[in-house]
Amino acid sequence: MARMRAVDAAVLVLEKEGISCVFGVPGAAINPLYSSLKARGTIRHVLARHVEGASHMAEGYTRAKAGNIGLCIGTSGPAGTDMITGLYSAAADSIPILCITGQAPRARLNKEDFQAVDIAAIAAPVAKWAVTVMEP
Repeated sequence: MARMRAVDAAVLVLEKEGISCVFGVPGAAINPLYSSLKARGTIRHVLARHVEGASHMAEGYTRAKAGNIGLCIGTSGPAGTDMITGLYSAAADSIPILCITGQAPRARLNKEDFQAVDIAAIAAPVAKWAVTVMEP
């Protein structure tokens, strides 16, 4: 049976759901997703200067046209927490956006590591659904 990386499957799902544009800032923990996006070449990436700005760009993209869903991508740790203001702004106005972050290796989770924040718990109050994928 053919095997597929989880990030490749994620990009295929994003395509199937109609995502055509993402806003974000690359970083070590999210670079595998970026490599998959580049390999497929079907989803346009807009580089932001800061992840908080990318989350607001995703919100604006959703607002701009019916049917758009803004997607923000950032790496682990502070990049994930930087998305919270954009998530709050979108939630306050019932604007759907999707934010995806990378995560530190499992061995570093729950150890107060700089890049290993519990982003799902932090995002939960301003998101309809927040989850950390623990297995590929």
